[in-house]
Amino acid sequence: MGTSQMSRPTLLWRLKSWQLILIFAFLLCVIYAFGSFTFDYFAGAATAGFGVWGEVGGVGMYFTYVMAYFIALVVVLPIFIIKRFWVGMAVYSLYALSGLFVEYYMDWVLTRVLVSLWAVPGWCVLGLATGLSADLAYRYLPSRLSEKWRAILTGLTVGIATFVAVTIALSFFYIKVDTVYPANYFSVAYYGVPFMLVSSGFGGYTAYAISRPV
Repeated sequence: MGTSQMSRPTLLWRLKSWQLILIFAFLLCVIYAFGSFTFDYFAGAATAGFGVWGEVGGVGMYFTYVMAYFIALVVVLPIFIIKRFWVGMAVYSLYALSGLFVEYYMDWVLTRVLVSLWAVPGWCVLGLATGLSADLAYRYLPSRLSEKWRAILTGLTVGIATFVAVTIALSFFYIKVDTVYPANYFSVAYYGVPFMLVSSGFGGYTAYAISRPV
C-alpha cells in the first residue's frame, strides 16, 4: 500500500523543474488570452447589445475576476511542487515576454490607447511582481501555519496582487476616454473583488490538494 500511495505524485511530478515551469507558464498565458478575448468582451456586449465591440469595448481586465481561481492554481501549484523562491516569477516570465509583443501591437500600434510606450514593459513588470508576491507569501508566511493554510493564503495573495497590478495599470497606463458604456473594472469591484479573493484562496487550496502525497 505504501508504494501505491506514493506512485501518484512520483508519476505526475517526474518532470524537471524547468519543464514544470514551462508548462504552467504556458497555461497562465492561455488563461490570460482566453479570458481577455472572451469575458472582457461579453462583460460589455451583454449589456450594450450582443456583438458590440469597438465602441463599447467590454470591461477591460474583467476576466481577472472570473478566472482568479485558475490564475491562482497555476501559480501556486508549481511553487508547492518545486518549493523554490523564484518559481512564481518564473511562471510569469512567459507572460511578461510574450506580453511585450502583444501589448505593443494591441494597445500601442493598433488602438493607441496607452499614455506612452513605457506602459508596454510596465504591464510585463506588473506580471512579474504578481509572481514575486506569491514567492514572498510562500517564503515569509509564519512557519507554524499548515501547508494547507500556506497554500490558501498564497493563493489569496495572488488574487490581491492581481487586483493591485490591474488597478495600477488601468489608472496610469491608459489614456482617459469617454465611452458609451459606463461600467469599468472598478465599478464591478463590489462583487468582483470578493469573488476574486474567494476563488484565489480556493485555487491555492486546490494546488495544495493536488501537490500533497496521497
